[in-house]
Amino acid sequence: MAVALAAGGLSALIGSRPAVAQPGQERPVPVITAKVTQRSDAQRITVTGSGEARRAAVLRPAAPGVVREIRFEAGDSVEEGAILVRLDDRREHLAVEMAESRVQAARQLLSRYARTRASGAVPDSVVDEARTELRSAQIALAQARETLADRTVNAPFSGRVGIAAVRQGDRVTPETALTTIDDRSVLRVAFSVPERYLDRLTVGQPVTVRNVAYPERDFDGRIAQIDSRVDPVARSVGVLAEVRNEGDRLRPGMSFEVDVDLPGRPAIGVPELALQWDRKGPHVWALRDGRAARVAVRLIRRDEGQVLVKGALEVGDLVVVEGVQRLEEDRRVNIVDGPGPAAPAN
Repeated sequence: MAVALAAGGLSALIGSRPAVAQPGQERPVPVITAKVTQRSDAQRITVTGSGEARRAAVLRPAAPGVVREIRFEAGDSVEEGAILVRLDDRREHLAVEMAESRVQAARQLLSRYARTRASGAVPDSVVDEARTELRSAQIALAQARETLADRTVNAPFSGRVGIAAVRQGDRVTPETALTTIDDRSVLRVAFSVPERYLDRLTVGQPVTVRNVAYPERDFDGRIAQIDSRVDPVARSVGVLAEVRNEGDRLRPGMSFEVDVDLPGRPAIGVPELALQWDRKGPHVWALRDGRAARVAVRLIRRDEGQVLVKGALEVGDLVVVEGVQRLEEDRRVNIVDGPGPAAPAN
């Protein structure tokens, strides 16, 4: 009798189980969805750059000698051609005077020969020799003047000079560095940008730079040059930006934070909650005729609660943002909220 009761209880238990849903008749999974939106992948990147003068030079004498005079102080603003250092030039002055005397004598001799040429008293060959002698004297005078000019060091361009590296009385050679000069009216900022952004860089593109000495101020500039090669090790391209140095606040050698606004291209955006990961990689669950479809995507970047992706999605498609845990391929779904944007993920 006990066996019969047990058998009866088991039959009742089996009979109380719910019927297994047949394929295509499973209960829909309730989900919350959001629409795929059209966005731009424009972005701002921040890199580190180093400042350099638009023009810079280390000044050295053209000839050896003894420093006779230094005509500048560190930080002075000088004009192009200004004399900065003068070497002892007494011998060179004497050489110029001697060359001038030779030119004068040769010119007088040629003039005398020319006046008597019509009479035939002086052969043409003698006149030609006098003309050649005058030309040689003139060349010697030009050389003497160049040698004299080498005794002074002039500013090659307008700018600010640095600290003098020599003193009056020092003996110098063409290898001796006397001082530096920088044209920093416009400062160049050198930096590198990853090669993946190369097609978004153009000459004239605006940039913003900052330095720790002026934490509350931004300096506006523009890209002036883009390198013709990509660094094969760093996989980046060199860029030079020019920044107007108003007030002479910036110095060569400063480090800068450089903001570059990169123009965007059309991209597809989905809420962060819609992006899922598994062993096959990132994906979203999209709705296809009321059923779930796994769509593989490639992540571009995150942007204010949205994720820019590439994949088989179109603007206006519905993607699941809540209820993804119970989804599987081709599973029927029931939208409980209607399409709309989802709140950003915390």
